Order: sequence, then structure tokens, then C-alpha cells
Amino acid sequence: MDEERRGIYEDLSSLIEGDIRCDASSRAIYSADASLYAIDPLAIVAPKHSDDVVALARYAHSKNYSLTPRGAGTGTTGSCLGSGIIVDFSRYMNQIEWIDEETVRVQPGITRARLNQELAKSGRYFAPDPANADVTTIGGMLGVNSAGSRSVHIGTTRDHVHSIELVTSTGHRFEAGLESLRILTSLPPQTSHVPLVNGITSTEDPVLEQNYKRTLVSKLAKLLEDNEELIYAKQPSMLRNTCGYIVRKVLLEGRVNLPRLLVGSEGTLGMFTAATLHTTPLPEFRGIALILFGQTQAAIQAMQAITPLRPSACDLLDRRLISLAREADDKFAQLITPAAEAAMLVEVTGLNEADVKRRLQSMLQKVRSLQIKAVFASESYDREDVEFLWSLPRRVVPHLSRLGGVERPVPFVEDVAVSPDRLGDFLSDAQKVFQKHQVTASLYTHAASGQVHFRPFLPTPTQQTGHKLEAIARDLYQIVFRYEGTISGEHGDGLSRTAFIRSQYGDLYRVFQQVKDLFDPHNLMNPGKIISDDPHLTTRYLRPSLPPEPQYVKLQVEWTPQELFNETSACNGCGSCKSTAVDLRMCPFNKRENTEENSPRAKANLLRTFLTRRELAHRWSEEEIREVTDSCFNCKQCQLECPSNVDIPYMVLELKANYVATHGLKQPDWVLSRAHSFGSLGCSTFFLANRLIGNRLSRWFIEKIVGISRYRKLPYFARRTFVKGPGRAYRKLPPRSGNNVPVVYFMGDYANHHDHQLARAFIAILEHHDIQIHIPPHQASSGMAMISAGDFVAARDVATTNIRELVELAREDYRIVCTEPASAIALKQEYPRLVDHPDVQIVADQVIEAGAFLEELHLQGKLKTDFKPLPHRLGYHTPCHLKALGKGTPLMRLLELIPELEMIPIEEGCSGMAGTFGMARDTFDQSLEIGHRLIERMQNPDFDFGTTECASCKMQMEQGTTMPTLHPLKILALAYGLLPEVEAKLRPNNQRLIVS
Repeated sequence: MDEERRGIYEDLSSLIEGDIRCDASSRAIYSADASLYAIDPLAIVAPKHSDDVVALARYAHSKNYSLTPRGAGTGTTGSCLGSGIIVDFSRYMNQIEWIDEETVRVQPGITRARLNQELAKSGRYFAPDPANADVTTIGGMLGVNSAGSRSVHIGTTRDHVHSIELVTSTGHRFEAGLESLRILTSLPPQTSHVPLVNGITSTEDPVLEQNYKRTLVSKLAKLLEDNEELIYAKQPSMLRNTCGYIVRKVLLEGRVNLPRLLVGSEGTLGMFTAATLHTTPLPEFRGIALILFGQTQAAIQAMQAITPLRPSACDLLDRRLISLAREADDKFAQLITPAAEAAMLVEVTGLNEADVKRRLQSMLQKVRSLQIKAVFASESYDREDVEFLWSLPRRVVPHLSRLGGVERPVPFVEDVAVSPDRLGDFLSDAQKVFQKHQVTASLYTHAASGQVHFRPFLPTPTQQTGHKLEAIARDLYQIVFRYEGTISGEHGDGLSRTAFIRSQYGDLYRVFQQVKDLFDPHNLMNPGKIISDDPHLTTRYLRPSLPPEPQYVKLQVEWTPQELFNETSACNGCGSCKSTAVDLRMCPFNKRENTEENSPRAKANLLRTFLTRRELAHRWSEEEIREVTDSCFNCKQCQLECPSNVDIPYMVLELKANYVATHGLKQPDWVLSRAHSFGSLGCSTFFLANRLIGNRLSRWFIEKIVGISRYRKLPYFARRTFVKGPGRAYRKLPPRSGNNVPVVYFMGDYANHHDHQLARAFIAILEHHDIQIHIPPHQASSGMAMISAGDFVAARDVATTNIRELVELAREDYRIVCTEPASAIALKQEYPRLVDHPDVQIVADQVIEAGAFLEELHLQGKLKTDFKPLPHRLGYHTPCHLKALGKGTPLMRLLELIPELEMIPIEEGCSGMAGTFGMARDTFDQSLEIGHRLIERMQNPDFDFGTTECASCKMQMEQGTTMPTLHPLKILALAYGLLPEVEAKLRPNNQRLIVS
């Protein structure tokens, strides 16, 4: 930390209660958003309340530091990036202050999703619906005047704001609402002296604040009145427009509508610390239709025909997007014909079901009467079906980034809007611009409001290639101006479009400059956005490219610096990984504590920054990196659920491995990552070991010495390892007999050291199907715990041992079957990234999880179904690593074949156990916090016992409850009548420190 940043930290520590971060890692994380840009900030501050914001503003003003407010950081224009102090409102200022019948008072950091979750309890909601509503904050929506698909019906954010608490760059704070000019007739009273501390105003004088507001409103009214003719000439009324400052109708009938001006100002006029919003009754009924067209122009013709009938939404998607939808979901593949060139979603909402049906069917009839080729693919009034159809744009637009190749969809002209009745001609002319520049672009439009989202496919732009972006934007915007449209309809201007605002408004831009001077005379509030003299701002801060010789840090994973850089660049910063939605698994740490550092995208931003800045090479292995990487235990759910499938887990492992290579593992991590070694010891001394782990006093000593939490339920050790005991009978490789190929059983530590019944169950099922088994005698642990800890040196030794043991079997096409999902992940996915071994992929290709193997038999008609009835209700939890294998839940599907057995999915997110993470003393509490929903479900069940494939998840499911959890293979073996002793495991387990 340099002297200036150290001074900032020390100064602010005595002035505010919130967090102050000036370290290189935090700055790298906050240097990017969902745009093409990156700017290294001076510091990051997360205020805890409005008083913090006032103190921060006064301090920044005294030091001439700029302030840039930030919400979720999901904007595509770079509006929350800056070289001064970034003010993160999402961390602490995210509360609802009060709710009444028709309004709600909120802090800026609350997400729209969470706000509406609370409002729904009283049958209301905050209506504007931006695409990424799960993570978008209200402050961000206010900053850019968010709209969404339904704005044609409910308007934009600006239409739903009553008042805003504003903190100016000078530290003045006041409520900005609809202000009557009559207040200007009274003279401001005298004010008392306000004391200073370190040259900064330490208290707030209400009279002084009111006087400041009166003066500001008076000057603003005068400015707007003097330029009224220019304003109405240059800023016509539009359904969508957030370009520049919206000054039209701010002064009206003797009142100044400050929220109308402030909403959409992108933090350039002040910081919003609270807002009073209008709420709307939730629509009780919704109807939706999906219509397919052979031509885009036919879809536009249909949109223009039904718009007068007032749909609540009408969106169009082009061929590329609907093709992605077909690939993403079989249901969409059935609905959408391959020949379709465009799709239209039209929705109607209302409080009366009959009225909704009547109105939607009249719109569909209107389309039928147009004599155009259209396929009416779906019409539904069921809430679940409506949500499914709306998932089409929400899922496929982010999935554009998954398309392979050098070119990616680039957001820089993604926000133009024109009058809906001119949309068809505009799109034809816009297409000519893209043809001129030899690029293709995806098209998604909120057609009924004229909003067009273009994303041209281009190589990742750099400072050297950015001129093409400027040329495309310049030519396209000329077409927009010809159609009297706007370059920014709902995403704001930011760095992407500020350079073109003067071209849209001409002489009116001077008024914008004067508005900025009134509110922020020293240009400290988010400088460079909306007001700027830089003609090349669109490309000035493009993310840097990889240096020509980037190998200044030894990479631990088997990839080149370019491959790693490409992976970090694949993260477009969309922020989906910041979601706390219950139907998503990612990210367990982010859900526990929703901070930017905990988000998966933070790791990509961090690594990308370190790769492109040689002077930060030494920071790869510093302690501050560990603070970031500790918020990942390699569950792989972020990669699985990321719209772009970015491999965040291996970026984290790269950072962890660099740290471990320099500093080594801490003692508890070293011990726990080698639990397999102690497992063999525990088996050889099982009588003593089991006495120790079952005794409270000895567990206290174990915690102090080894680092295993004394509260964690643990499994007893078996009398000997399965491989050296019962497994000896399966050491000899059986001969192949025709198509009957023996199975190689890779056991995993839990079955080998603790749960022989699991191994016996699997073997019994195979033998029931006349499948012979081979257990390699020299197989080692999978090494998954060491991999997740970043101890690649030790993990490579284990991986090499297993590859040598398994490769000849794999060459002969023997299937290597794992009963533990983590083992399958290690052999199939981790080893190829871990070791540079010629045989690693041969082994990986033959690895399969036990459930997937048995389901293959079932699909081939070879699985016996001679199950006896099991009259039980069974709660099933899907392990994260099983999901990561990409085969779904095969054992759950097989268990559903058992007569009288009722399967109940437990959809309560990640268990939080993550192998050794949940065992460690230092992370035990975090583990319980992450897995609290699953634990509470097990404590208050609607089923008889639990089941899961993962041994770690089993341990968490039994924590704090007497209900047993069994591996699904044991249930199958019981149903086959092969292992009747499993029945005893269904009884309650009353041991407080031992799992069943």
C-alpha cells in the first residue's frame, strides 16, 4: 500500500464506521464490472449508513478525491468504474427502512429481488423489471433509470420514485422530491457555526442543509426556465431515453421534479442514500404467447399491430438467440421450429383471469389476420409456464458468451431505442451498418417500446483494436439520430456512450454541463460519465490485453498464460454469480455473505488484473490473496451455473497453489488434506481411534492438536481398510467374457476406511447383475482434499500413483466406477488439469460415477428391477460434485423404480460440508451457516430418512439430528434383498459425535 492510500485508510478509519480497502487485491476486484472496461481505483469504501456517506463526501471534497457509487456492478457501460474512491452501497446499505400501503423506503444497496420478496407478503411489488433482477440493486436501477420488458405497460424506474435522499459532493444531505418554488419566497434564516474536525465539517446543521437545497433548486429552476425552448426542441418525449440528463418536464407548473432529473444521472450529481418508491399491486393473472416467424420484419409487423391493444410486454428475439434456446432446453427444442428466424413473446397481465385471456386471444387473432407466416408455438396462463417462457431471453442472452471462437458478443451499442412504429425500417438500416463493417450482431428487442439490444460479434477489443468499436458506434448512432431515437434507452451512458451524447443533443449539451456544475462544481461525482470532453472515451479504458511475455509467474495448473488469460476474459462480469436465489447453488460463500470479494467473478477480475500487470506479479502469493481464495471450496457450482461456463474453480486453485508453493499449507489444512493417510492408521488402531473420536474430552484435545472441530459428527473407523481386508477377494482381474467386461472399483476414502457396507452394497448389486469386480490393490486416495487445498505437489504424487495403477485397465476399456462423486470428479476432471502425463486422459475417459453406470445398464435394458417394496418416504439431497459430473441424479431416478418408496427431493442448496472444510475447527461454523437450510430440513423432515451419494454431505445431514442418511446404493441393495442388514441403519442414531 503506497503512502497516499495508507493516508486515506488512516483518515477514513477515524471518520466512518464502514469498511475501507486500499489493497491491490480489492482494487483489482473492483476495477471491473460487466462492461468492456477496467480502471484501477484509489480505494474502496463500503459505508454502513448515511452518516458515513456524508463524512466520506466531506473528506473526499477536502482532498479533491472523486467518488463513484457502485451497486451490484452489473452495468454494461462502465458507469461504476473510476480512478478515485469506489463507494460500495451493496455491502451494508441494503435494508428496507419501512413499508406502508403504497410506498416503501429503501437503502440503495438492496436488490430488486429481495425488495419484491418482502413486498409480495402484502401483495405488492416494485414494478420495473431489468433483466438481471436477482442481483440488480435499487441504487443501480435509480442510477440508470432501469426499465425492462414490461416498461411499455408499467413505465421505467423514474415513474416509480417519490423522493430520494441525496448526498452531494460537498457533503450536503437533503431529501429530493417534487419541490414547490414557493419555498424560495422565504429568506433563509441565520445558521449557527458548525465545528470542524481535521478541517472537515463534523456535524450537520438542518437549517444549513435546507438553505443549500433552496439555493440549488432556485438556480436549477432558473436554468431550466431560461432554456425551456431548447430543452423541448432537443429532448423530445420518448418511451425510452436515459441519454444525458433528462431535463424535459423537470420544471413544470411551478414545481421542480428533482427525482425526474436525478434518476438516470449515474451518480454524477450526488450519491443516493435512500429512496421512497411507489409500489404496485401484484398482477394476479398473467397470460403469455410464443409466436414464431419466418422473417424478422413479419415479427415487427405483428408487434406494431398488437401494440395498440396494450400488452404488458412484447419482446423479439432473432434466429441466433432462439437457436441457443433450442440447444439449452429440450422443451424449447420442442416448441421452436428450426426454420424460425424470429420469435415474439407477448404477455398480458391483469386482476381478472377472464379479461387476461380475452385480451391475449384478441392480440393473437390480430396477428392471424395479418396474412403473415406465423407459428403459434405456445399460449399459457399457468404461472409456471409463463415463467418458463420468460426464461427464454433471460437464459439465452447471457449464453451468447458461451459461443466458441475468437469473436464474442460485445456490449457497446446494446442500448439504442427508436419509436416502435419505425422499428422495422431502423433495423434494416442498422443491418447495413454492420454489413459495412463486416460484423454480425445478435438482436433482442423490447419491441413494443422500441428498445433494441445489439451485440456485435468481435474479437475482445483492446486499445489497439478499439478504433473499430468507435467506427461502428459512430455509424450506427447516425442512423439512430436520423430516426429521432436515442443511443441509450435503459442501460445508461457510462464510458460506452458519453462521448456521443453531444452528437445526440447538440446545443442542449451545454445545459447538461450547467446542471453538472450546479450539483457538482468540482467534478468529483463519478467524473467522465455523461459530461466529458474526451472524444475517445469509448475506448480509453478498455481492459488491457496480455503482455507479450507474460510468464513472470510459474503457473501451477496445466495451462499457458494465454489460456488462463482467455479464461479470465470469458467472464463478462454479468454478476449472475452474485445471485442469492434459492433455486441456484452458486455461490455458497456469496449466499452466506453477499460481498463482492465472495463472488466468483471477483476471482476472474483478480487474476486478469494480475496477469496484465507485471508489477503485481509478487502479489500472487501474498496473504491478501488467501482472503479471497478462502471463499471457495471447489464445489464447482459457479462454473456449472455460470451463463458463460467460466472455470472460476481452477482460477482459484491456481491462486491457492501459488500461495501453497510459496508458504506451504497451514498445519490444520495439511492434516485434514491428508485424512486418507490417517484413515489407514485409524483402521489399524480402530479400537483406540474409535474410543477417542467418540469421547467429548478426547475430541477437545483432538481439536486443539489436529484442528478437527470437536462438535463435528465423524464416522467410526473400520477394523481394517476394505482394500486390504474384504477387497483382497477382488484383487485378481477377472477374465473378460464376451460383452461382459469386469468393472474396476475405485473406492474412495470413505468406503475404504469407514463404510464397508457401502462397498459391499455396490459389489452385491454388480454381482446380482453377473458383473465381475476388480479392486486395484494399490489404488490411493483420489487426492481431492489436497487439490482443493492447493497442495498440487502432494496431489500430483497421488494422481500419478492412481494413473499408473489404472491406465492399463483403461486401455482395455474397463470402466472405472466410483461410489464417491468427489473421486469421480478428481479422476475425470481434476487430474487432466493437474498433471502433464500422457496417460491421464485415457484414465479420465473411462471413469464413471456408480449411479450413472447403473443407469446406463437400465437404459440398455440390462438392469434388473426385481425390487421388493420399501414403504418409506426418502429425502434425497443432490451433492454438488454429482451435479458437476453433468449426469443429473441417476440413483434418484433408479430409486423411483422401487415399489412403495416415495422420493422427496431436498432442494435446500449446498450442504456446506465440502469435505475437510466442514470438519475444520476454523471453518466449522461457516460450514453450518452455509448448510443451515439443509440441516434445518433434516431436523424438521417430511420424510423417514435421508439419502445422498456424498459422504461429506451425509455427515452434514446428520449434524444436529438423530435421523440417519444412507447412500442410495444401500437402499438399492436393500430393495434387491441383497443386504438385509441395511434395515438396521434406518433407525435413529442417538450418538452425538458419530454418524450412522
